[in-house]
Amino acid sequence: MAEKRILIVDDVNFNIEFETKLIKNLMVGYKKTIHIDEAHSVEEALKMIDQNESYDAMIIDMNLPDGSGVDVAKAARKKDEGTRLAALTIYPNEYEAERAHFDLFLKKPIMMDIYKQNFIRLLQLPEMG
Repeated sequence: MAEKRILIVDDVNFNIEFETKLIKNLMVGYKKTIHIDEAHSVEEALKMIDQNESYDAMIIDMNLPDGSGVDVAKAARKKDEGTRLAALTIYPNEYEAERAHFDLFLKKPIMMDIYKQNFIRLLQLPEMG
């Protein structure tokens, strides 16, 4: 089984560490290998998209110090239409107009069970019974 490639874009290290741990634990159950890259800004994320193979999925904080997660989503889609994109925000209603750029919206604060369910949907994995 091919390795899944994920990019987490968030300016808060705690969020990246928390999400990484959650995703890695979840993937053990699916017996999938996973590679997670991280970016802390729009600029860093754009560089990662440009310099790496396409990602299977990205979790993008909408409010970054140097811009909007929408810019990251647009660059990801331009590189590969198949990349699955999740927006992470405390204010999902504020980004209603940007929904077309994302496959999924995740709400902050991160609730472990809901996050796991949404991540499974994002990667289009079968539900585990």
